[in-house]
Amino acid sequence: MAETNIDINGGHSQVNPAATQAVQNNYYGTPVPLHEEAAARTVVVLSAGVDTAAGFSNPCSLVPRITDWLSTDEGKAVDSALRKHLKGLRFSYSRFVDDAIERLAHDLDRERDTICRRVSRELEENGALDEPQCKMGRLIVRLFSKITEVKAGATLDPETEELIREVTGKAPSDETIIDFSRVNYTKTFEDIIRYILQTSLHDTENPILRHVYSNLLDIGQLLARYFYGFFTNRQSLVKTYLYIAWTLWAYLVHEEQTVAAGNQSGSAPVYGQLSGREQVQVVTFNHTTLAAAASPSSIYFNGDLTHYVDVENKNDLQVDDLLSLDLPVFFADRLAGELSLEGDRLAVPIPSFMPPLKLKPVITGRYVTTWYRTAEAIHRASRILILGHTLHGGDAFFNDMLRANRHAEIIVVGRDLAAACSDVCLTLQLSPTRYTQIIVQGHPARKYDNRITVIAADLHDLDLTDWLE
Repeated sequence: MAETNIDINGGHSQVNPAATQAVQNNYYGTPVPLHEEAAARTVVVLSAGVDTAAGFSNPCSLVPRITDWLSTDEGKAVDSALRKHLKGLRFSYSRFVDDAIERLAHDLDRERDTICRRVSRELEENGALDEPQCKMGRLIVRLFSKITEVKAGATLDPETEELIREVTGKAPSDETIIDFSRVNYTKTFEDIIRYILQTSLHDTENPILRHVYSNLLDIGQLLARYFYGFFTNRQSLVKTYLYIAWTLWAYLVHEEQTVAAGNQSGSAPVYGQLSGREQVQVVTFNHTTLAAAASPSSIYFNGDLTHYVDVENKNDLQVDDLLSLDLPVFFADRLAGELSLEGDRLAVPIPSFMPPLKLKPVITGRYVTTWYRTAEAIHRASRILILGHTLHGGDAFFNDMLRANRHAEIIVVGRDLAAACSDVCLTLQLSPTRYTQIIVQGHPARKYDNRITVIAADLHDLDLTDWLE
């Protein structure tokens, strides 16, 4: 097979013959009709918030949840089976968490203003916060605001700049009078930040602290970082990707079994309303089986728990019954026999998850059909209902498809109205100041461009019937 050079992180690296193909992250033109199923009048798009409302973990808390689960007997058995076949693996979630805390404690500038703004909004709008949560929130805002005030106070204003020119005859070459890149935080401040971060990792349901760790431990970005090992043929990166992807898969299977055993899925606020709606096309970004159970024609845009693929030999594989699956046995027996990184026979099975890359890798041919069906459904839809999904900063490939339909009615539901509106405006290229305030089912909402509605509501409190007919 001919070698191909591609630009990875500014350099040129040889593509591994087993590497996946890359599809440009753009969607152009009008799709050719696929089949009548794609012509559903309403498309419902599901993402993390829907599964969270059904009892699953928020994606931001997955890393600490996986870390805790790996300390259980079941988790230890899975970890041991994986490390036995991934010889030389150096990655551990605990070390990753410690490194992430250390990085943020030393380099707050990138996240400080975002965290401060979100925590301030939570304090203003969430009347259910208890006193310790309020105090933690006020502490975070005060500390981060002080840093902002110091930096703002050191900035040269126009009047000071003019005085410098008049007195010295020279124009100032810097914007501030302090070089903040060389200013170190005191040990007291770093200790406080570490305490806040460590607390947030063990209190993943805390409405204040979730704003601190939301960008700190993004498992999607973690997967993307190591996926490049398939392109560069670096075994250390490939092994790390295998470990992260399979431990994520195992934890999600464990969680699905737990949710099913507790019958929580039976009260899922969205899935129950989707059941039996054959005229509705469901597109889900979640990996759990709930979408398929509610709507058998559901499209799993970024993969599901029931499929995995040997990227070396291009074989699609399947797990039939997740709810009765014995995870330690699966990893010790079945996966151990299918995985081979050394010797004459190479086999690299990975879950069918799709890392959030700017270029879409086709890890299995099933994705060609999946994305085509999605493009067809979005293109033909007269109504698109988006639930629990972050648009801006989400899947750019899907957003291209969404922008291509300039006629459909679009309804977006999110708990945080300001954040959801910002996402919608950035994604669909709308003016953030041109909207009408309305009320939908008793909830505050905004209407843009006479066809796009953003509703601030908890999924438990919304009746979807009017949009699913």
